[in-house]
Amino acid sequence: MDPLALADGTVLGILAAGLLLGAIEGILPGPLMMVVISETMKHDWKAGAKVTSSVLITDGPIIVLCALAWNALSDLENYLTAAAAVLLIWLAWKAWTSKPPEISEIPDEDHSLRNGILTNMVNPNPYRFWGLIGAPFLVAGWGLSPFAPILFIIAFFGVFITCKVSIARIVDRSRDALQSKGYVTVMRSCAVALLIFSAGFILRII
Repeated sequence: MDPLALADGTVLGILAAGLLLGAIEGILPGPLMMVVISETMKHDWKAGAKVTSSVLITDGPIIVLCALAWNALSDLENYLTAAAAVLLIWLAWKAWTSKPPEISEIPDEDHSLRNGILTNMVNPNPYRFWGLIGAPFLVAGWGLSPFAPILFIIAFFGVFITCKVSIARIVDRSRDALQSKGYVTVMRSCAVALLIFSAGFILRII
């Protein structure tokens, strides 16, 4: 892939690529999206935002590692995939067994950020994205200007987080309509989706 051709060979092109890729990744379904929805339903949109913000903690090292040496990480892919499958099954069980919370029962502190960090750490998707798509743009951008990779990263995460938080807000506004049976249905739907992702990860290493 020639990232310069896709980004028209300019710093503004690299910036535009970051915006577009951030939007695409922000709305695509995946394990992180399911955890955002699940934590929003259990708490509020701020919990979903915490899950989303976990990428700012986990993706920094991932970006550096993938930009420098993706080949060195490829041997670990099966281990990361297996760990992701186990974590997704655990999150699916928690979602399936959760009950509609009363407002007074919602704890002041939740584990949304922790769940987001754990999901990202064992989720192969960020490694694949930054290793196969993001890193080439960063390298190409560095050839244009030292600021180009920074602009790409800021643009990507700015749009990515905006999309994910917007989804959390939409889910949170539906809270009144998703109590009781509605809540259970949504949470079990999240659980099924998480299990599907888990099955997909398992199939990749069979």
